[in-house]
This record gives sequence, C-alpha cells and structure tokens, in this order.
Amino acid sequence: MTVDQDAKPTLCASCGTSLVCGAVAGLPSCWCMERPSGLFEAVAGGSCFCPACLDRRISQQSSRPT
Repeated sequence: MTVDQDAKPTLCASCGTSLVCGAVAGLPSCWCMERPSGLFEAVAGGSCFCPACLDRRISQQSSRPT
C-alpha cells in the first residue's frame, strides 16, 4: 500500500511536531501500534503523539503506582 500524498500532516497533540500517522496516510498500520497498548484509550479520530511524546507518556504511566 502506498502513502496518500494528499494526506494532511498530523501534528503531535503535545509538542506540535509534524508526524506521519500510518492510519491517516493509508498504510496498513502505524508506528504507534508497536508501542505498549492498554495504557491509553484509543479514540477514533483522536489526537496523535509523536514518538518522543508517546514514549514519555508511556513511561510516566508505567511508573505510576497502581
């Protein structure tokens, strides 16, 4: 599958960095799907985070006491 050349850039909801969302670009998956799941509730059409910000959020969630 090819990347949709007309897809609008996705901006990180935390820092504003431009990133490629595989789902928006028409790819079969996105890089974020390789990160641990279950820490955040995915919302269709919701906000994306860049790799650095998502990793930081995952680290913060993982280190919180349960």
